[in-house]
Amino acid sequence: MAASLLQILSGFRFADLLDITTVSVCIYFLLMWIRRRASRSVVIGVIAVVTLYALARFLNMYMTSQVFQAGLTAVLVGLVIIFQDDIRMAFEQLSSIHTFKSKHNLVASNKTVECLVDAFCNLARDRIGALVVIKGRDSIDRHLSGGISVNGRISVPLLYSIFHPETPSHDGAVIIEGERIDKFGVRLPLSHNIEAIKDVGTRHTAALGLAERSDTLVVVVSEERGTVSIAENGILEKVDRESLRTRIDTFYNRIFPTASVKKKRTIFTTNPGFKILSLIAAIALWFTFVYQVDVISRSYSIPIVLKNIPDNFVIDETRPSEIKVTLNGPERSFNFDERNLKASFDISSISEGIHTLTVAKQNITVPDGIFVNQILTKSFQLKATGIEQRDITIRLRTIGKAQKNIDINEIRIHPATVKVQILGDKRRTLTELYTEAIPLDSIVSQGTLKARVVLPQGVQFINHTDEFVRVHFDAGRTKPY
Repeated sequence: MAASLLQILSGFRFADLLDITTVSVCIYFLLMWIRRRASRSVVIGVIAVVTLYALARFLNMYMTSQVFQAGLTAVLVGLVIIFQDDIRMAFEQLSSIHTFKSKHNLVASNKTVECLVDAFCNLARDRIGALVVIKGRDSIDRHLSGGISVNGRISVPLLYSIFHPETPSHDGAVIIEGERIDKFGVRLPLSHNIEAIKDVGTRHTAALGLAERSDTLVVVVSEERGTVSIAENGILEKVDRESLRTRIDTFYNRIFPTASVKKKRTIFTTNPGFKILSLIAAIALWFTFVYQVDVISRSYSIPIVLKNIPDNFVIDETRPSEIKVTLNGPERSFNFDERNLKASFDISSISEGIHTLTVAKQNITVPDGIFVNQILTKSFQLKATGIEQRDITIRLRTIGKAQKNIDINEIRIHPATVKVQILGDKRRTLTELYTEAIPLDSIVSQGTLKARVVLPQGVQFINHTDEFVRVHFDAGRTKPY
């Protein structure tokens, strides 16, 4: 048991931790969505199919796995088409987290809750139909149509006047935000849950339709039965006065908690059971689809990287230029960029000459979860050549003789010296540099020429602008006697 645990931990990467965390968050939101959906039986069926596929993979059921893989894409596309409205709503809810803002104060006082309870109970007593939507966090604008803006404070007389049978818009719904009535005469989407709406009228069908599509609390009063019902989270049920007060108060406290309640709630205390279940499911999926005990081997040729090269040395080409190694690890760990593999060597204490360096495992840089199994290139050679920077005098190289009637009185070179970098044995023998040859018979008067400085092998300019020098001549014709 301990050996198996150590084997798992030895191959566990930080990327695996992020992988499990991401999947667990997605599963949590999926579970919270399923919790409120009327179509949860279909989703549970999908989960059962996924579980069967996971078992097929784990138990190496080859034929079952092949059948699932062949039809998995078609099934996923079908699910997206069937649940496109639900998926769109889920993304809307996800985008609204911590970004919900309203033009009104959304925290209702006890007085407002009592006002709503009195209004609904009085309407039910008088057999006046009503449909009231108390908004939650979700945006419901795309589900609504029509309506007249009111922006009035909630009161029993105002609700009575809106739902009075003589009012033209009494059949529509009232939209409440916090302590204010936002709109009235609004049309809501209808539910398609035949089982739940078979014994109710249009108001109840509309109330359930919006409750299935959002986190709103919808209160509906039946003018035929004189009852009050609440539609929330896709469920429609009758309530009495006390239950009505409790449900409305609980709704406001849950959707828009006060500051003291927010302090008590943390990311860990909210829905802990679903979060633990999501984490367990993500870990199970990781073991099923990602983690593999089987270790594979692969061979690589990796480049040699020399570190801390002294400033007074240059390194000739290494032989060989690459190190051949065999690496071991789980197959999933080999999904990396091969350019990150390298063999590093510190040569800060190198001396001049040819050296043979031995390759050890600690010289090889590999990703997490990968191990060096065998080093096929045991050693390599390099040549370290000393370098020196020095100012060298420049001499003018000439060919031929001056013309008979021309006297060359003076020749000056500017600059007279040049700074160069000297490699190897040249450091002991190099004392001066020469320009390219200048023919003397071409000099007939005073002037300046541009000449290139010729460098022997193993010598380099520090600055490339020093490649040319200026040569000044003081010459003239010979005077007759």
